[in-house]
Amino acid sequence: MRLFTPEPLLVPRETMEKCIIDGYEVQPETLVYVNPWGIARDPETWENPDEFWPERFLNSDVELKGQGFSLIPFGSRGRSCPGYSLGLLTVHLLLANLLNFFDWELPSGMNTDDIDTEAWPGLTLNKRDALKLVPRICVKSPM
Repeated sequence: MRLFTPEPLLVPRETMEKCIIDGYEVQPETLVYVNPWGIARDPETWENPDEFWPERFLNSDVELKGQGFSLIPFGSRGRSCPGYSLGLLTVHLLLANLLNFFDWELPSGMNTDDIDTEAWPGLTLNKRDALKLVPRICVKSPM
């Protein structure tokens, strides 16, 4: 969700009064777009921002609810996605089942350096090249 945010830009908002954003003066009634993709790949916030490194979130104070602004895949505060809870539960259930029932490996002759992490721009962000993994049925020993 950090490398490939669900959308490149959040719904635009209009400023109600003159304000200063990062040193820029923004006039009233100006449309402002928030770029979650850029936020999620900001090198000032993330070490090696273009690398898939899920361990970075272990013992981290980063949260997905949009209270902070280092990662906002579901929007922020009062403007967050109404499907946040259902989406997160669905992803957890799907991943738990995939990890429980399968062992995963790369196709023969491929190593982790061959994995492409480039995005295909559009209304939603997708990987340019599909991730290729080989599932092997996980045989569990009886308890």
